[in-house]
Amino acid sequence: MAKEQSEFLPLERAIAPFAEGFSVRSGNDGFLSGVYLHRSGGPRKPEIGVFAGLLLDATPFPHLTRVHAPEAIVQAYVKPVKSAVRKSLVHGEESFFQVAYTTLNPIASPEPFEFFEKEPFALVRRRRLPEGADSLMDRRLLEFCRGSLALLGQAGLLDALRQFDFAAV
Repeated sequence: MAKEQSEFLPLERAIAPFAEGFSVRSGNDGFLSGVYLHRSGGPRKPEIGVFAGLLLDATPFPHLTRVHAPEAIVQAYVKPVKSAVRKSLVHGEESFFQVAYTTLNPIASPEPFEFFEKEPFALVRRRRLPEGADSLMDRRLLEFCRGSLALLGQAGLLDALRQFDFAAV
């Protein structure tokens, strides 16, 4: 068990400045390996947050085209897809996710964010890693995750997720 925890420690440390106001969960489900910064609430326990880490297998994510796993990935999400929380945060021109996407589109080059209105991971940024950079300890992955979270913070999305009032929906 200690080995598994140490596997995530470099990434947890790299993204710690963005974790305030979120619960932190690390894990590897065979498809994604990394760290979730998340919040949940409400009667049906919707969850909102950000995942940072590695995309190991894109099979459950057919909307992510041209994936050559493993890839570095940062994804902002709202689960479940059919929830009032998601409708509030993701749908509509003035939603937090849509505004963040519009803000980030011109500045997140050469790896732009992609917006998926109908997928659990609504805002996604990926980077193909060079050969041998498939570890959560690789500095290129850590820099990509930290930089992507900084962009989400700059666009106001992290604060919106931190301060979202589940009871108001």
